[in-house]
Amino acid sequence: MERLAASRMRGVVVRDAAGVALALRAARGRGLHGPLPLLSPPGAASWLGAPLFLALIRAGGAAPPGLEPPLEPPPEPWPEPWPVLDCGQAPGHALAALRAGVAAVVLAPECPAFPTLAALAPGRVLAAAPPALDLAHGTAGRPATEEQVARWLAADPARSAGPAAGGSGPGDSPEALG
Repeated sequence: MERLAASRMRGVVVRDAAGVALALRAARGRGLHGPLPLLSPPGAASWLGAPLFLALIRAGGAAPPGLEPPLEPPPEPWPEPWPVLDCGQAPGHALAALRAGVAAVVLAPECPAFPTLAALAPGRVLAAAPPALDLAHGTAGRPATEEQVARWLAADPARSAGPAAGGSGPGDSPEALG
């Protein structure tokens, strides 16, 4: 799937490896495949950095200790983590993150370097984060559950085919998933 299409898919804001694992389990539980946008919190590039963000993505996607990967690939592809690091207005952080292997960065469009970086890395420099459910905030002030994440991802218009694709319906906002 092309990067631009993945940037329109619903994602999950993750803060640690446990959040990454929860998001991947939720997507797998619903049979979703393809890229799964895993977003950093806003402005995280300045305090988390690309190497640590990528490390927590890898740690959350790893098999638990003692479990070996299957000998044969699953019949359908599993969701693949698509790390998106929010760089705020810091083009240096954005460039470093892209070089480090982050799939995409969010960079404020009013940043003077935005057009240049967007031209250098088409589909990987985003003016806004994809729609995302923040695991830390979930609903009613409680962290999101695996079921809430699964419902959020499964209701993604960018993943569905047919005439309903491209719009969101009532009841599929993060607030309505309570």
